[in-house]
Amino acid sequence: MKSRFVFRVVKIIAAVILVSDSLVAAGAGCLSTTPIGANQTITASLDGTECLVSDLMGDDDFTYYDLYLLTLSSAKTLTITMKSNDLDTFLVLLTEEFLSNQVSSTLIASNDDANTSTSDSKLTVDLGPGNYIIVANSFFDFETGTYVLQTVGSVDLSGTIKTADGTDICAMVLASGKYIFSCNPTGVFSLTRLPRENDGTVKRQIYADGFFPKIDSLTGSSNAAVVMTRSGACPSYNALYNPGFVPGSAGKRINIAGKVLQQDSQTPVCAMVLANGKHTFSCDGSGSYALNIPLDNNGQFKLQVYADGFAPTIQTFDEFKTTNNVRMARAAECQQ
Repeated sequence: MKSRFVFRVVKIIAAVILVSDSLVAAGAGCLSTTPIGANQTITASLDGTECLVSDLMGDDDFTYYDLYLLTLSSAKTLTITMKSNDLDTFLVLLTEEFLSNQVSSTLIASNDDANTSTSDSKLTVDLGPGNYIIVANSFFDFETGTYVLQTVGSVDLSGTIKTADGTDICAMVLASGKYIFSCNPTGVFSLTRLPRENDGTVKRQIYADGFFPKIDSLTGSSNAAVVMTRSGACPSYNALYNPGFVPGSAGKRINIAGKVLQQDSQTPVCAMVLANGKHTFSCDGSGSYALNIPLDNNGQFKLQVYADGFAPTIQTFDEFKTTNNVRMARAAECQQ
């Protein structure tokens, strides 16, 4: 199958440099398209009434195909899949010029099998705004059957983070493994080309000193103001520590570790742990965290712990107190 796959790619490349005479013979119907967006699922079929690749190429490639016109309003990372229980799928992505001038058209990407255990096809590509052509094709001659074509585009998140009275907030914004601080300028954030979870959503997490975490599952791109809720006065389950002032240790890297626990119990809490610009999660089931961090200009580090449903815990330590269990108060215990 591999040799045929290489042969098919060569044939596709040849198709985009055809002279116009062959296209005139094929007729305009062989270049008709169906519109598709960046996040859409279409169920269709190759039923034998479509044009053959040979109608365009004049050779012996007797496979049917459908053309889709993909329109993107902004740059995205796009995943295109073609799945079928009836046929061995084949996907091709071309520039829009294929419809009007095959000589200048270019092949962007193609795929036969997404992996060695499937005959379904999958492409993941970075694309700018504009129009593109998706070719839904079969691998073998005269194959017919139903297929599902799906496009899944990345998500862009931006906006401002504010208090209820409109004051901008310096916060950490985390989504799909990427993060940014809304601190320069204050309140403003932007994260682009975020991959989606398996359910098609993106989880946006916002953490700020003195505020409850705000965690939302979003179904698409967003540009909006996000209002945070102050945590108020909350009980503390952590012993006070007075860190030393050691400017000579500024920039020194140290290892810190510990557990995040609920109140004065041994119940672990899944939380985001942030210290001097580095972060991790205590979500392994034991509440454990570990980080390698630089000390600040005072030879200290600020340990910030945030968890959904709990009050944030902020403590300052030095290089002589690197193992710290953090005990979290529930949000319901706080007084606004």
